[in-house]
Amino acid sequence: MSLTPAVAAALAGAALLLPVPLAAQPAAWRLAQPEAPVAETAVRETRWQLARPPGAPADRIQLHRYRGSEPRRAVLLFLPGTNMNGQVAVPDPDHNLWLFLARRGVEVFTLDYRTHFLPAGAPADLRAVRGWTLETFVEDIRAAAGKAREESGEPRVFVAGFSRGVGLAYAYACVEPEAVAGLVALDGAFKNHAPKGRYDRAAEAQKLEGAGTWARDVSGRMGWEARLKLMAAAAEAPDGPALDPRYATAGAQVADVLYNAWQPGALANPVEGLSKPQVLARLLAGYDRYYPAVQDVDGRAIADREDDPATPLDDLWGEMKAPILYFGATGMGTEWLLDGIHSAGASGSKDVTVNVLERYGHLDVLVGEYARRDVYEPVLAWMLRRAGPAAAARP
Repeated sequence: MSLTPAVAAALAGAALLLPVPLAAQPAAWRLAQPEAPVAETAVRETRWQLARPPGAPADRIQLHRYRGSEPRRAVLLFLPGTNMNGQVAVPDPDHNLWLFLARRGVEVFTLDYRTHFLPAGAPADLRAVRGWTLETFVEDIRAAAGKAREESGEPRVFVAGFSRGVGLAYAYACVEPEAVAGLVALDGAFKNHAPKGRYDRAAEAQKLEGAGTWARDVSGRMGWEARLKLMAAAAEAPDGPALDPRYATAGAQVADVLYNAWQPGALANPVEGLSKPQVLARLLAGYDRYYPAVQDVDGRAIADREDDPATPLDDLWGEMKAPILYFGATGMGTEWLLDGIHSAGASGSKDVTVNVLERYGHLDVLVGEYARRDVYEPVLAWMLRRAGPAAAARP
């Protein structure tokens, strides 16, 4: 489920697959930012932080709440994808699902994973990443979901994920099913449609250890500083000069890099007008640099079996009850789509809705030119129909 081409960094550890141990006494949430307007929007934001075990500087998470002036109609916890976070990078409700929903009565909570608190400069000390397994992050999500329920007063919340966040959403929904009102899967999966049961978790973990791979670096061969410079240039002035003389403008460079990043049109499809380079650059400029490599192993092991015996995170898959809404981008290819559709359809839920987005690239699902029509509005309508008759009836 990893979607980031990366450069490995740091040293290896012996207990790569062990989750971070839970603290005996859970820490309390701390208010990090009182409610304040989000610039250029009609939405207000509050932030809380929570220290997590074992207590290194980066062992903390941050929860954002976005809400508008409308009466609350539903509550959503959003789980970002690889290298993403809960900050507003694109302050435009037509290109930001959270802001679109918050302005229409949905109280949106978004999560900053521990990765948000890793220093981005090089060389980075990534020893803290060694124990950040999938189970560790699911425990963090449980804490965030509990805070969302506490603040909203709702006993159950909707949970949405994008990309890798979809797998995390499924895992959380399997661990705490009674707290989930519904699951929104935005171009991601939990299980392979044709699992072979051959993935060797221990051997793959040993490869990471032997290579000294603790974290993936989103900047890849370009380098962190050059990547930031390109995204900043395209976000500020897409018609301005490119960093690479082969391109006429910064926007053209970003469009080409993203269109061809994996296979043509897979990551994004600005070539056919499904997204704009400026909006894509704004989104990517807000990425966190690192993501724990061990979660690649965890995710693939879970995906390759109907029930991975090494973890409880998928024990309820096939018996899930929560409604599921899935969106899949055709640009990612047939196998990707089949995995996403299978994850929803074979989950056990009796209420599954599947949307296939033609010509969409992966990021277009979040910030594309037609995402409001094809994703945001259907998500809102789907949630309100399942949040109760009073919520659906309000305009």
